[in-house]
Amino acid sequence: MKKIALKYGFQMFTGFALLFLIVHLLGWSQNYYLRVLNGFIHITFIYLCIRDYRRDFPDSQGNYLSGVAAGFYASIIGVALFTVAMCLFLAIDQSFFELLKEQAPFSEYFTPVTASLFIFVEGVVVSLIGSYLVTRVIDAQLEKAGS
Repeated sequence: MKKIALKYGFQMFTGFALLFLIVHLLGWSQNYYLRVLNGFIHITFIYLCIRDYRRDFPDSQGNYLSGVAAGFYASIIGVALFTVAMCLFLAIDQSFFELLKEQAPFSEYFTPVTASLFIFVEGVVVSLIGSYLVTRVIDAQLEKAGS
């Protein structure tokens, strides 16, 4: 499971980072709602990870905990790396950080670290819910294919 999770965790991080860089270079990075695109990247790599895990370990089918764990493990790798990258980016690019700080609800507590922690928490929530839902979908697909 570790090898699969590492593979998709690093790919997930790459997807998050490339999306952010493209959006930032286009001048759209202050648009808060574009983060929904991260959700598509996140769910896609969770799906690929759990699918590969179920293929490599067919006896794990029906065990929701193992599927969720595989997706969550990959997600934590991708999300944690992206969190660190964003913390560094916000610490380096002060003008962008100040632009975000002006829009933040609790701007007096808004730092690169707290901003990154919000990214991490959001990523953990998406990881847990997404991994569970994707595990159910993949197990249903495998069950249907086996019938």
